Amino acid sequence: MIPKIIQAYFESTRQTTDGENNIIEGVLTCCNAHDFEVLVVGKIKHTLFSKMFLCPENEKTVFKARCKKCGKFIPVFNSGCDGYGQCGKEFQSTCASPRPINCKKCQNENFSVAIKYEYPNDHELQELEINDSDNAFTWIWITIECNKCGTRYKNFVDCETT
Repeated sequence: MIPKIIQAYFESTRQTTDGENNIIEGVLTCCNAHDFEVLVVGKIKHTLFSKMFLCPENEKTVFKARCKKCGKFIPVFNSGCDGYGQCGKEFQSTCASPRPINCKKCQNENFSVAIKYEYPNDHELQELEINDSDNAFTWIWITIECNKCGTRYKNFVDCETT
């Protein structure tokens, strides 16, 4: 149950059940490595203690990763077309171009990416006749970690998709 567009790059690390929801956690991998440039559409919010979050801008949130070894772009999340609330709807393009981000602490552009998805149970998906169950996640959390200084931005993306 991972969006088809990133299945080849998603290495599952944990699967659990939280109430009636399925939780799937994993890391982004390309070229047998976890080295990515992160590109986003949205407003980056900086807080005390070196925290950093991606907030929607004009109701859009986009997170892409580019492999530092081969240059491949991986579209991890786009609020205009991904998630439970978008299932069965027409694709909504994002006009703004993604921009790269740097580590707030050391200005590095090389990150590891961890992703956590929440999915409704299979019974609910069948009841609602959702055919694209891989893309029917109700919540996504993306944590990034600087590969140079180790600063971790937990839940850099924290987005409900219903």
